[in-house]
Amino acid sequence: MKISSNDANNIYKKKKIKDLVAGDFLLHPIYRSDGLMLITKNKVLSSSLINIIKKHADLSSSVLIISDKDMLNEISEKDLFSTPAFIEDLEEVVHHFNSNANIQTSIAAYMHEDALGLSRELDNNFYANLLSNYPMWYSLGQKLESKQLKLRSDRVKKRLLNYIIDDDTFNNLFQSFKSYDDILFLHSINTTCISLMIGLTLELNDDELIDLAIAALFANIGFLDISKTDFKDFLKNSTINHEIIIKHLEMFSKMTFTSPYLRKEAIIYGILDHHEHYNGQGFPHGKKGEDISLYGRILNLAQSYDELVGGYKYTNGLSPMESLKLIYENKENIYDQNILNAFIHRTTYFKLEETIILANGIKGTIIGFENFLKYPNLPMVVLENGQVLNLHKD
Repeated sequence: MKISSNDANNIYKKKKIKDLVAGDFLLHPIYRSDGLMLITKNKVLSSSLINIIKKHADLSSSVLIISDKDMLNEISEKDLFSTPAFIEDLEEVVHHFNSNANIQTSIAAYMHEDALGLSRELDNNFYANLLSNYPMWYSLGQKLESKQLKLRSDRVKKRLLNYIIDDDTFNNLFQSFKSYDDILFLHSINTTCISLMIGLTLELNDDELIDLAIAALFANIGFLDISKTDFKDFLKNSTINHEIIIKHLEMFSKMTFTSPYLRKEAIIYGILDHHEHYNGQGFPHGKKGEDISLYGRILNLAQSYDELVGGYKYTNGLSPMESLKLIYENKENIYDQNILNAFIHRTTYFKLEETIILANGIKGTIIGFENFLKYPNLPMVVLENGQVLNLHKD
């Protein structure tokens, strides 16, 4: 049964983020200003999730919700999500995101897969569909400084999507993630986008980038054999649970026997090393410096950034700007500084005339640097009201 626009408006509500309450059921994803996903669609919002959303999104922007998830059973999702009224309201959500983020996206990143007019291959594969419309994935080339890197980004993304479409192993692993925990699923996709960007700035070849992406996608696959209760406790605990970390790495080692994609040496070492720190204070073996595999050093950086912003460990998270500053300062020498330097200098995050989102959510344009060599992450910025800030001093 097709649903009219009037009937659709009686089913869902358009609500300001500042007015969200616990129990609201979200009908579309919410993305962070860096283009990575914050909250999945079809999610019941708790008070803690609402606090995280308010930290990362403009309070005046709208979301589309229903008051009770059981209302979805009354209608066909395709009917609701295809109505002109719903699409018009969703376009408003997308427009607000594009106006307040430093990366652009399309309505496809928000729509239900049944309402998307994509190719048959993507229509038939939920995970390829999801990834291809992810704002950071969709706009990855925007953040790379050279034309050649942009072209390589498109080529590698296409290859990885073909792997996902053509191979049941990928889909089974994805389904396991999705069924286990949304946080782990989002973290894996976010980490993959960040890792690919870092790998491109390090001039990895296409085959190496595919292996890096696979390592990033499944770095946390070992958690699936840990009870959900223990996993939630792991997230809540402010101290590092070494036992859980070692256990999930051991579980991953066993899983390599069941998947040909996880048997490659570079992928195995990347996953086993992604909790190691450059200063030698990581786990499980206390490897130091370049004794840590290259993929392990990249994954540690990518996962750390996403964890800092995402608020996965029962915090509201930092802004992308705050997280990049904290990681680039690298005060405890946790990360490979050479990788950090390549990433900062070979992307457009901190370049003249680029738009950035400050820690308070205000948008600005980079107009200069007091000391780019030493502080490339602290530019001078002109705000939309004309005020000029020197982030190195202010």
